[in-house]
Amino acid sequence: MRWLYHILPTEAAPSLEAPAGRSFAPPSLGAEGFLHASYAPKVTESAALYFPPGSALSVLRIDPRRLPCSVVEAATPRGPMPHIHGAVPLDAIRGVQSLDDFAAVAADEVRGTALGFVGFAGMTLLDLVGVLDPVSRVRTMGFDPEATCEVTTLDGPYAQDGLTVSSGRQLPLDRYDVVVVAGGVPARTLADDPAVRAYFQAYPENRLAASVCTGALFWGAAGRLRGVRATTHHSALDGLAAFGAEADPGARVVDAGQRITAGGVTAGLDLGIALVQRLYGADVAARIAKQMEYTPNL
Repeated sequence: MRWLYHILPTEAAPSLEAPAGRSFAPPSLGAEGFLHASYAPKVTESAALYFPPGSALSVLRIDPRRLPCSVVEAATPRGPMPHIHGAVPLDAIRGVQSLDDFAAVAADEVRGTALGFVGFAGMTLLDLVGVLDPVSRVRTMGFDPEATCEVTTLDGPYAQDGLTVSSGRQLPLDRYDVVVVAGGVPARTLADDPAVRAYFQAYPENRLAASVCTGALFWGAAGRLRGVRATTHHSALDGLAAFGAEADPGARVVDAGQRITAGGVTAGLDLGIALVQRLYGADVAARIAKQMEYTPNL
């Protein structure tokens, strides 16, 4: 996954201090149906191609992890160039700088992903650990030493058969690029709790929301799966559909853009590999799966 850069006249650059939920949608988006973007090595070349010499230009640094729309690589004489097919949430613009100050050698690969894992008393432990293990290996195997994995809790520690797991704290979800929610029997009632629902609703809508098993009910109750193809444990498919989701009873993992859901329990391992592939590419995902001696059912 690579950073995306959009070049525009300095006077047209958006203010990143605008209210939450706002998006950047210049007239060119309506005219062409997409925003032209470049990868770091091509920014200067793109600016020279599309703007007169001496123009005062700015460069938006766009985080692909936070785009609710598709990014399509188009074949051009300069090589593959990304087109962003939709408005860009201001939350996804991670910086604005003058073209004169832009460094073409700037880091091109997106690194330092912050992943949050939400647990609760009575959760199915494998729902949490099954995703956490493969994802955490992007750091321990050296693919992204800056990546972070953090467990937060809804209501208290997990305790079973002499084992206690507790993060000891409930953390705001907007600190994460990706949030994964575990499932378990209590999810069916917890998802209906107004405070829990508000907790998930506070997570920015353009960021990547994932779940294992009945963890999907939390996103459903928060209104994030309405009209979205999704899956969960087979016993909770009707509950998922009641939240307006297009419940898929046969899938291990359903990738619906910024919503990724997995089936019951063991499907968490598949979700972990799928998240690695989404964020770091097929080669990294394959190497982690090999190290785990696991063949994903994607």
